[in-house]
This record gives sequence, structure tokens and C-alpha cells, in this order.
Amino acid sequence: MPSTNKRKAKGTRAEASACKVLSAHTGWKWERIPLSGALDAKHGLKGDVYIPKELMKYSVEVKHYKDDHLNSKLLTGKTPQIMEWWKQTVREQLENEVDHPLLVFKFDRSKWFAAFQQEPVNDYRHLYYSEGIYLAKLEDYLTDRCKDDWVWKRS
Repeated sequence: MPSTNKRKAKGTRAEASACKVLSAHTGWKWERIPLSGALDAKHGLKGDVYIPKELMKYSVEVKHYKDDHLNSKLLTGKTPQIMEWWKQTVREQLENEVDHPLLVFKFDRSKWFAAFQQEPVNDYRHLYYSEGIYLAKLEDYLTDRCKDDWVWKRS
């Protein structure tokens, strides 16, 4: 098992990489949350990435693991890893008191994927998994969203 420092470094790299993809497709400048995961819920910064100085509609959790968890265990495993990640994502969405949970994840040498609750609008490949969760390539998911979908407008 990799050391804690190596896992943290991998998580940091994954979050930075996810920010680049999110920034490129949304028109917003995404950043890693300072002290990612360590802040108290009262700060409204649970999750891994955010748009600084904006009132977010989403709580975004980022995961990067060595092995592919989108396999037969998705249907046959007692507790599939994706469900554990999803539970964490929803818990942080509730703590942040925002509208939408979004799980962004990848495995070594894979594309980025998204787990989300909104029914897909455009015609792209997706999978309805369980408990109202859809899975799709992140880039496809992002095509359904415009810049205003991510934050609340200031009055």
C-alpha cells in the first residue's frame, strides 16, 4: 500500500488535473479547496474543488484510483467503491447546503468520469446506475451545462 504522502500527492495531482478539465469546459477558474477535506463544514468548503469567490450550486468530490472500479463488481459487489465515493459526495453536498453533488473520478490511464443526479439532456452515452445516479464521461456531462449552471448570480 502506498504511503500516506504518496496518496496525498496523487490526490493533489488529480484535483489539479480535474480543475483544468472543469475550467476548460465551464468558463470558470476552478481551484483546489485549501486544506482539501480538512475544513469544518461551517466554512461551506467541503469537497475537493471549487470556484473561488462564487456561491456554488455544486459540491465536487474528486477521486483518482489505480484500479478500474467500473467492472462487474459495480453490479455484484457487496459495497461497490463508487457507492462509497457517492455517499461521501452527497454528505459533503448536504454539509455545504448546495443543490447538486458531483463526483469526478478516474483510474490510472483512463478518461475522467462523472457521477451525478441530473438526468442527461443531450444525447450522449451514460449509464443510470442506482439510487438516482448517472455515470458518464466528464466531458459529455459538462456539455449539458452552461456557465450559469455552476454558481448563483449575485444580486
